[in-house]
Amino acid sequence: MDLIKMILKIYTFSVIIFGLFRASLYFLQRLDVVNNTNIITSGDLISSFIWGLRFDLLVTGFIVIFPVILLIIYEFSHKLFLIKIAFWWLFFVFGLAFMLTAANVVYYHKFYQPVTIKALEWFDRPAIVFGMIFQEPRYWFMFVPFFIILFVFYRKLKKWFNKYQPETGSVKKKILTFLMLLLLIFISIRGRLAHAPLRLEDAFTLHDNFLNDLKLNPVFIFEKSYEAYLKDRLRPLKLMPPKQAVKFVQNSLQINQPVNPNPISRQVHFDTLPNRKNVVLVLMESMAAWKMAYFGNTEKRTPYLDSLFKQSIAFTNMYSNGIHTFAGIYGVNYAYPEIFDKHPLKGADIAIYNGLPQILKSNGYQTAFFVSHDSDFDNLGRFLPMNAYSHMYFERDYPKDSVRTIWGVDDHFLFNFALKKIDKMAAGEQNFLATVLTISDHGPFYIPDFIKGETDRIRATRFADWARADFMHKAATRPWFKNTIFLFVADHGEGHNRRYPIPLTYNHIPALIYYQGVQPRIIDKISGQIDLFPTLMHLLKFDYTNSTFGIDLFSDSRPYIYFNHDKIEALIDKTHLLLIDKQKTLGLYHYKDGDLTDYKAIEPVKRNEMETYLKAHLQTVKYILDHNLQYK
Repeated sequence: MDLIKMILKIYTFSVIIFGLFRASLYFLQRLDVVNNTNIITSGDLISSFIWGLRFDLLVTGFIVIFPVILLIIYEFSHKLFLIKIAFWWLFFVFGLAFMLTAANVVYYHKFYQPVTIKALEWFDRPAIVFGMIFQEPRYWFMFVPFFIILFVFYRKLKKWFNKYQPETGSVKKKILTFLMLLLLIFISIRGRLAHAPLRLEDAFTLHDNFLNDLKLNPVFIFEKSYEAYLKDRLRPLKLMPPKQAVKFVQNSLQINQPVNPNPISRQVHFDTLPNRKNVVLVLMESMAAWKMAYFGNTEKRTPYLDSLFKQSIAFTNMYSNGIHTFAGIYGVNYAYPEIFDKHPLKGADIAIYNGLPQILKSNGYQTAFFVSHDSDFDNLGRFLPMNAYSHMYFERDYPKDSVRTIWGVDDHFLFNFALKKIDKMAAGEQNFLATVLTISDHGPFYIPDFIKGETDRIRATRFADWARADFMHKAATRPWFKNTIFLFVADHGEGHNRRYPIPLTYNHIPALIYYQGVQPRIIDKISGQIDLFPTLMHLLKFDYTNSTFGIDLFSDSRPYIYFNHDKIEALIDKTHLLLIDKQKTLGLYHYKDGDLTDYKAIEPVKRNEMETYLKAHLQTVKYILDHNLQYK
């Protein structure tokens, strides 16, 4: 077998495997396609796969160019080590490419976007990453085929190399043959003969974002995200001039004169004595609004939360800070938005904030945080103690036989453990803030047998709801219950029937405030997790300096709320949804009507108004954090 035939076989095997993974992604996400049948045609679908082939050829060309050059040198030098290097390069690099492509199917199904450099944030805890894969059978459907493909590829590659024979003929003929081979590889890398080489933006030609994503090879996307990451490290975020941004935000928050160097700091004063109630904050894992009957779900997943919703101050237009747990912790406690794909809890220098735990601790409260898993994940064990949580409880604090999955203990155990610690805190003279971060609605699942349901995902949500009910029923028997405010809010939602480039269900979440004697009411103002801290302070009546982006939803309102979806930032009111990345506006939609038309060119005034609001707030966040003003 000569070199050209062998490379042709490698190309064929590669694009077939990439194509099979693309087909797997399509069939797994086909419900999204069905939900958008009004704009998707068979022609669009065929176009996505044809474009996908072009991007697959591009990636394959990049992988084979180095070993092809080695083998061409071997043709003239006959150095055997060049063959070995070429073989192992092809096996390992294609192996990584196939692994990334398999992971992309799972990642897209979870986050509704292709895998990027952002995914590597979890690899500082590889035990958790691989534990999720091996403990949750729904991930096996991609990784079992991957190992089979890797094995087959190794056997095929070994067979091809064993049959490989150098080209025969004159040196001139060899040179012409190899130049032709290199030219063909070069064309596959460019993706086309005319114009510039294939670019990321070339894929985004259809109205449906999923079909646009389907065109792209995950290796290509990952590499481009890494390029963007390196560029971002070398250049600051520049959405608009910082001074202009700060001035805009000050006007939005009606700040005439900041009370300290933080440009959005304002003094909040109440004309009454403090209402020294305890606070129990429950961050509910993946508790999307769509799972509740109140928001139209008919599966009876959350009977207790629905009943509590009706007995509480309930927020119906609440949006999470982001799509990851750390963003929810950050937003609810410290009322700062997440900026694009930056992890706010990590870094060489941990930022100190002036949020809920700081204010309550300064007023004599004890503070405690209960986590099901280990302390290293999301850097919680370092960030939270530095930000006013005095008592931290992690997996190491629980009996080993209570650990159920890679995520540690289940919600029922965690709530009971927290109750015992809260009882001890309540026995003292100080009030307390106790935050419980739940986990049972996140796979891999632990679900007791007595929890029934059609699927494990439904059963997991029902178990989480049962554990909440058990916790509140037990808490109601405690002496401290009558003097305690309970705040239940999701850390983020969960993807479900996406219609727009990001699924709003990942950010639309329930939130409620309950306490003995509360007058139930619905607050339907557009709002975010960042607003819960000032809103809670309204009930506690402590004078304080608000140095955050949150507002008091009892007395104020906002025209828009912003939230993050990794590389995309969104701004929303009750009718419009604006999406931007760091370079451009991605779309403006009438989401309330389910309208898939992009109005960014049709409604320029609205687009400019929303763009300015969003960019000003993000740029101001960056300015404050860059100058370490958030805690002044």
